Amino acid sequence: MNPAEKYKILEQIDANKKRKFAHIFLTENKISGVKSILKTVQKTETNQVVQDRLRKEAEFSFIVDGLPETLDFFESDSEIFLFKSFQTGITLADYLDQFRSKEKPLKLFEVLEKMEPILEHLHQNKIYHLDIKPGNIIVDSSKEIRVSLIDFGLALNRNETETRKTLFPLGFAAPELLMNQLDLVDERTDYFSMGITCWTCLQGRMPLIDPNPSITTNLQLTYPLPNLDSKYKVFSDTLQKMAAKYQFTVPPNKLNASELKAALLKGMDRRYSSYSAFIADFENKLSGKKKTWWPF
Repeated sequence: MNPAEKYKILEQIDANKKRKFAHIFLTENKISGVKSILKTVQKTETNQVVQDRLRKEAEFSFIVDGLPETLDFFESDSEIFLFKSFQTGITLADYLDQFRSKEKPLKLFEVLEKMEPILEHLHQNKIYHLDIKPGNIIVDSSKEIRVSLIDFGLALNRNETETRKTLFPLGFAAPELLMNQLDLVDERTDYFSMGITCWTCLQGRMPLIDPNPSITTNLQLTYPLPNLDSKYKVFSDTLQKMAAKYQFTVPPNKLNASELKAALLKGMDRRYSSYSAFIADFENKLSGKKKTWWPF
């Protein structure tokens, strides 16, 4: 079947129209009028990894509020088309940018609470997103706050055997991903990315970033998450625990395989063991902050 027979394209919504990976469009079913997201990639000999990831993403289909459903998947000799359910709203970063700096922690907390059942569903089913960042958390505040987690292109399902080269979002990835240790991945890997996401949303910029990707990777591996600015500093230790890592005293590539795994696991063990514990700590810090200087 030709996708054009069933769907019409409304607009291209790629952040970068010349992106090297899949192109993304907002589409509409010609019969039902239901909107969807189309990811499509042209098949070439040089983008086999992208093709494989798009096929894999099609397998992540949920009938759970806040998670995307695969609506259709088409593959021709030259192109792949993946249609996912459309999640209304704006990115977490854009949502928080609407508020004054003193309001942001409370608004962030409200979103974090809504994320709990989403992450709980995934992790109970041994599914790890591995690409949590502000752009992949969608907030719809038109009525009550509704939160969605999108883009499962890098996700891992522990219930299935999968061999792949580790892919990761630079700046948000946990050290176990940076070091290509996919076998170590668990819910704490997603917690790490959530910690960096929270820090980024409050601070208005990403931590430990350099124009040179190699230097950024080194910073991400060897330096702890910095303290937040004074107005948000009370949340620093909570986010630092969420994004805890082992402090390497020698370059990681100088360690043998067992030493590297042991070091990475030590860092992972310093993170929260449950998302609910993180939520409780964040709420406690928020309550204390309200008492000291919040005007409401």
